[in-house]
Amino acid sequence: MKQGKFIGWGLAVLLVAACGATPTPTQPADTQAAPTAPAVPTATGGANPAPSPTPTEAAVSGTSAATPTDSNITSDTVKTVAAGEVVKLSGNSFATSATYRFSADTTLGITWNYTGTAPFALWLVNVSDVVTDPNYDRVLINDITGPHTGSSKTKIIAGDWTVQVEQGEGPWTVEFKPES
Repeated sequence: MKQGKFIGWGLAVLLVAACGATPTPTQPADTQAAPTAPAVPTATGGANPAPSPTPTEAAVSGTSAATPTDSNITSDTVKTVAAGEVVKLSGNSFATSATYRFSADTTLGITWNYTGTAPFALWLVNVSDVVTDPNYDRVLINDITGPHTGSSKTKIIAGDWTVQVEQGEGPWTVEFKPES
């Protein structure tokens, strides 16, 4: 029995050391006070995030630390794109756009302008919860060495998609427009 109490107190000491608090003796079960919920911090004006840009004004920010194997896709905001709406993106290196939702299968008209001199790979990445057709999981639009300007028409299925630029080392712009 003494060994059990010793181990219990040893764990309590470790917990106290980890939390930086001083231990308090425990009370018998019938007189122990009920735990209180922790205080919930409230947001102040300075803690609120900046408003998100509209799909047609979205600018992609790239980071030079990104690699093709990084999973830096964020789906915190999904922007629905209507047929005929033009979405413009720009950046200066590796980048993954916001998530765009297409409510129906469509053909995307995609144009790009890359002024860098290194390789430039442009992908459409399906980030939907379920992708039943592997042909529409990750679609390579172009993989070239810049500078290069081009366009493509690519069929995609309904769902949530991001635009991903890999290997880009220099200014680029990408526009896409769903046909239907």
